[in-house]
Amino acid sequence: MIKNLIFDFGNVLLTLDEPKTWNAFKELLDPTKIDDLFKEVMDPFERGEISEEAFFNRLQRRSKVVLNGDVYIDAWNSMLGVFPQHRIIALSELREKYKVYLLSNTNITHFRFVSRRIQKQNGISNFAEVLFDKAFFSHEMQMRKPETRIYQQVLDVEKLIAKECLFIDDKKENVVAAESIGMNVYLHNPEQEIFNLLPSLLSKLNG
Repeated sequence: MIKNLIFDFGNVLLTLDEPKTWNAFKELLDPTKIDDLFKEVMDPFERGEISEEAFFNRLQRRSKVVLNGDVYIDAWNSMLGVFPQHRIIALSELREKYKVYLLSNTNITHFRFVSRRIQKQNGISNFAEVLFDKAFFSHEMQMRKPETRIYQQVLDVEKLIAKECLFIDDKKENVVAAESIGMNVYLHNPEQEIFNLLPSLLSKLNG
């Protein structure tokens, strides 16, 4: 029986348009200095290994022309969409039957931006505490999906049994890693609505 639901955030609950940020970076950054962008800039930032200031300094150093810091912040945040109200309602209803968790690869800049937007648009302060039994963020854990240890830490901290968990993510490598430690998984297509699919999925898993 599934007792615990573990959601990815972007492209599952939060609308996301990653090409917006990549296109903005292509305009801002020197094309000869983009190859190491994930390894040397994004990955350590989402692990909480470098500060917000260091992250944006590294972007500036890779620029065609060094610009005001707000330009880079806006480019970085441009991928972030909204948390639709119907998903917030659906999460609340799910928590009547299941433990509901969030596991997200993210960073302090995105977390702060999304928190403010949810407070403004949905009237919810501290969404991570209000909407979930517990939220896990890569920049606080200093590890990222698809490392298996990040899933194991969620299980250990919350004292969960892997086979009683359903993990939902839009990236194949993330669900493969979660499945490898015994979780039930679902690879989500962001073009579909997860809460339209979830009832039949849970019914199937619970027999």
